[in-house]
Amino acid sequence: MKTKIQQLRADMMTSGVFTHRERAQIKYLTKANEAQRQYVKVVLPKNHLARGWMETCGEVDDWGNVDYCVVPLCPRCHLRERGVQTAQAIKKTFLGAANADLAFATILLPPQLDFSGMTNLLETEKRRLRTFISRQRVKDARWDDFQLLGWWEIDRMSFGDFETCGRNTRLALESLGFPLMEAPNKTIWRPHLHAIVRKGNLTTEEIATALRKETHTAKYQVDIEPFRPNRAVETNLQNIVRYCLKFRIESDYKRPDAQDFIDHEVSVEGKPATRNWWPAEDVREYVDWLCVQRAGFQSLRVVIGRAKVQSGKPAQKIAELNPSSADQVIDGCSLPTDIQGREFSSAETNLTCSQVESLSVDQNHIIEINGVVSSHCSPVSRDWSGNRMSMYNNTIQDTNWTNCGSDGSSKRDDRPAVSVVSERPGYAGNVISLSEHMRSIWAKKPVSDVPLDATTRR
Repeated sequence: MKTKIQQLRADMMTSGVFTHRERAQIKYLTKANEAQRQYVKVVLPKNHLARGWMETCGEVDDWGNVDYCVVPLCPRCHLRERGVQTAQAIKKTFLGAANADLAFATILLPPQLDFSGMTNLLETEKRRLRTFISRQRVKDARWDDFQLLGWWEIDRMSFGDFETCGRNTRLALESLGFPLMEAPNKTIWRPHLHAIVRKGNLTTEEIATALRKETHTAKYQVDIEPFRPNRAVETNLQNIVRYCLKFRIESDYKRPDAQDFIDHEVSVEGKPATRNWWPAEDVREYVDWLCVQRAGFQSLRVVIGRAKVQSGKPAQKIAELNPSSADQVIDGCSLPTDIQGREFSSAETNLTCSQVESLSVDQNHIIEINGVVSSHCSPVSRDWSGNRMSMYNNTIQDTNWTNCGSDGSSKRDDRPAVSVVSERPGYAGNVISLSEHMRSIWAKKPVSDVPLDATTRR
């Protein structure tokens, strides 16, 4: 039970007595959280990078800036990260979603004896999930609204703890390749993914069945349960994000149901004086992998967004329209051309800067402008510096353009397609880009009988 002074401190932190900036500058943690922070610092070598970061965590400089170590096992930093992720999930990622739209998913991965193959395992699983979702979207358009936000969690157990696990846990571990023979005190690492799922037009059973059928066939490897309907969706999101980012390193810590995590969270003030921490070597190994080899919190986050543009919002706006150039573009998309390579005028396309009413691009890169559909527009992409690039995907048609005569008339050329490597970035090799062909038409240059190459092509 909390004493009156402890309850007063808790109420002051939650009742708005302090501003957000004042709360961020409070240097001292609760007694239990400070105990975890000190234990992590003690088990790390003095010259360890993470220990150096944790030494100055919470200090405020002369300009009022707070120093954060960003070590996930540091209570101050993981509580701060938890608040940021909770706010983003409620106010941005799942804004407007109802309880019926969301579900909580857990996916188990094969147990590991050390961290040597952990990174490869997680990255492979992430690629497999994204490939699986892409494949489902091709087969069924209802998967376009599917969305996933999750975090990796690495739990530990000893080989001797296997017999004390529940029936379903034992069946899952056996199906995932739990080692048959190991030393009784050997550490077994159990990676798994906790995620919030937006179901879209799918049901919980359909998502779980598809995962179990195609990619996760082990017993009890996938568990998906709908959100509790008896509370606000914001409360459900807060419970689950807290559960995903708990970062407890105690062997006997009881993990309650994720959707009731706040109500059943163990009282930090009521814990015994002696806490059953993970062994020191396990904490060091985990911190080495997570903070030195990986990027901490950032490397634990998994995001799979929705596929289609939300209705009611224009997908693109006019970015540039330069009549003096053949590269007339709307947010990276070239104006449509007919099959002979002739550029449509603004009157023909009914497209001007003031008359664009709707502009949307689907997965097949088909553009719809004022009800007129054209497949000649390429999708928008950006290079590393943030500049727009146009990526043309119709490589088959683009290698056999019709030549234009000196009088401007179009003649069909039966010569084989010219194989030229584009000098402009963003285009596939051995393909004449659409913009280059439009530029040649704009200049009205007759095509000579000499094959073009990289030196003669304009």
